[in-house]
Amino acid sequence: MIPFTHQTELAKEGLEKLKSYGICYLSCEERTGKTLAAILLAEDFNCKSVLVITKKKALGGWHETLAAFPHTKNYTVTNYHQAHKQHKHDLVIMDEAHNYISAFPKPGKIWKELRYICRQCPIVYLSATPHAQGYQQLYHQFALSSYTPWPTYSNFYNWFRSYGKPYTLEINGIQINQYNRCHEDRVWASCEHLFLTKSRHDLGFEHEPTDKIHMIELDKSTRHVYNELLDHNIVDLKAGTLVCDTNSKLRFSLHMLEGGVAKIDENYIVLANREKITYIKEHFGDHEGLVIMHNYKAEEIKLNMAFKQAKILQATSYAEGVDLHKYSDLVIYSQDFSTARHTQRRARQANKNRDTPIIVHYLLVKKGISEQVYKTVSLNKKNFVDSRFKRTAI
Repeated sequence: MIPFTHQTELAKEGLEKLKSYGICYLSCEERTGKTLAAILLAEDFNCKSVLVITKKKALGGWHETLAAFPHTKNYTVTNYHQAHKQHKHDLVIMDEAHNYISAFPKPGKIWKELRYICRQCPIVYLSATPHAQGYQQLYHQFALSSYTPWPTYSNFYNWFRSYGKPYTLEINGIQINQYNRCHEDRVWASCEHLFLTKSRHDLGFEHEPTDKIHMIELDKSTRHVYNELLDHNIVDLKAGTLVCDTNSKLRFSLHMLEGGVAKIDENYIVLANREKITYIKEHFGDHEGLVIMHNYKAEEIKLNMAFKQAKILQATSYAEGVDLHKYSDLVIYSQDFSTARHTQRRARQANKNRDTPIIVHYLLVKKGISEQVYKTVSLNKKNFVDSRFKRTAI
């Protein structure tokens, strides 16, 4: 494996930051080769052992890169859920750092488990979307490091008093403090020196992803079920009665109905309607160059019954860390409600070696919840939560 020039340059710049600050954050866009750049950086850093922490689905990619690139350091590659079992290393590389250690206002379980192995250890963070939900996501990422840019703040709440924009929301008659707004310019000014931020355009990529929207028309019976559930929060299906007693359950259930599936109690149900599948068959066929990304377990069953050659991938698990540049067609059957994963997912075909345009195809229903999801996460760059859901009949 021969590094691209931009990967060598990134490693060189990152090494200087790591030496100076004990932290380097490679926040280059998706598919820009951050994995190899981080390895190159580690190879030139004064260390013997390197702990790489990544998501489970990306383990194979790291092992493949290390196998293909001659290296001199001792690398241990593990996932976030197993990392706490490791001993301390000389250097830690945290891949997709935004995913597991950026919770606020309180840190999550994984963050607490990682504190020991990260203490007094230089850290290289990797993420194309380090703060997709707001700059407040950076506090706990850096708080794992002994070299955090905010060492005088013992916890998020203290930090938020200086950098946050406090407000409250009334929930069930009680005013609840909110922590999702902060003074972004002030936060960025205090930690910008730790980041290497490059776009694919900056690094000479020829092709950028573009979205193509396909509006799917649901048949009369599907529309009836959809609108009945929307109006009454309950609908009778052949497999049983679907009850949505919360807005979240309603959001997910309407989204599933569009794709011809449902979840009743703990059972995943494949329904009869095939509007999206029929559309894919008619416009894309079924071939080895086709990737279809789904969101729900029952959709995987439904898609595998219908397609024998296309590659079927879960849209959340494979939103990051997978290279699809050799595939000609990427169809998003349904997507989750995260703007960070939307951004990551649509770049899976980007690659320096890609020699054809990248078009990401989204299957949406006019006035349906899928159209709301796309507009929220793609155009407005917000997560699709209960407060953004509009009850609109189709």
